[in-house]
Amino acid sequence: MRTKVKRERDRVLNEATGQYEWVWVESTRYIHDEENRVLAALDFLKGENTPEELVEKHHISNIQVLFSWVGRYLSENRLVSLQENNDDTMANKSKDEQIRELKAELKKARKEAELEKLRAHAYDTMINLAEERFNIPIRKKSGTKQ
Repeated sequence: MRTKVKRERDRVLNEATGQYEWVWVESTRYIHDEENRVLAALDFLKGENTPEELVEKHHISNIQVLFSWVGRYLSENRLVSLQENNDDTMANKSKDEQIRELKAELKKARKEAELEKLRAHAYDTMINLAEERFNIPIRKKSGTKQ
């Protein structure tokens, strides 16, 4: 997460004089990378903190942004590429390049696996809440007739 400080003039009421004055005000803006967004969404889905606490903890502008991140990472269909590397292209690359590419693929696969775990946990939580609130059995029971 990066921070960006913005300095601008703002019109403020001076309570002593009752007049408006122009003053310099600094505001900090947080720029979140994808890893921080995923962590915030994961914290939300764990259910240990309220959304308001997570907004403050992760320096998110408002709750709706948090909800949009959760929705984005639950609905994304990022599938791991199962294409095999062509032996000709791998043979033309140096060992360092091959290692770098394989590490990048591994990192991407791990990230996608984490997102899939996150999605599965969210769906499971959603089903549990629905069964508790509406008293409706949603999951298929074993041994039922088909």
